[in-house]
Amino acid sequence: MRAVESTATLLEDLGHMVTDFEPPYNSFEYVEILLGLSSLGGSSLEEAARATGRAINEDTLEPVNLKLYEHYRNSQVSDPKYVHEAMRRMRLGVGEGTQAFDILLTPTMPTVALPHSAIYSTTNPILSAEEFMQADAALYQYLGVFNVTGHPSVSLPLAQSTSGLPIGLQIVGRFGDEATLVRIARDLEHARPWSHRQPEIRAGND
Repeated sequence: MRAVESTATLLEDLGHMVTDFEPPYNSFEYVEILLGLSSLGGSSLEEAARATGRAINEDTLEPVNLKLYEHYRNSQVSDPKYVHEAMRRMRLGVGEGTQAFDILLTPTMPTVALPHSAIYSTTNPILSAEEFMQADAALYQYLGVFNVTGHPSVSLPLAQSTSGLPIGLQIVGRFGDEATLVRIARDLEHARPWSHRQPEIRAGND
């Protein structure tokens, strides 16, 4: 949260008024939407399998993706209107709840970058479909909601961890207001440039 507070202070220094804001949506509803979308995607997966002549099994899908497909096979959500209506409600609620603000400032993720193939990876064979989606909703809680609503957003590496990894801060604009988003992103990059910052260890480093 220090990265968020520091960026909020920087925005105040740039002339913006900053206030705290409670999320206008329920995380449980977001998990339900994720599971519903994965179920709807099952039929597309079957179409692709038929078109390529490939089976849907552990040889062609990662463990979690196979469980998500099995969730689709066992799901009672056969009517896509249920999922689309849940998405419509979230778009409306978040859109109305954020309309009073020019932008929102959030972390990109609630944690620093996770190690490759960490516990919540799609290659983890012990995770259930529900556990994976709950973890997805927790790890990407600041990102996924705007994938559902369609708000324009951008992640900027405005902070850095003690190990040198970038910490992203997300700026979210109103519906259709990419212009304000781009202007504020430009101002933040000028005020706190990051092109010179690099981690001590990185891929390809001798």
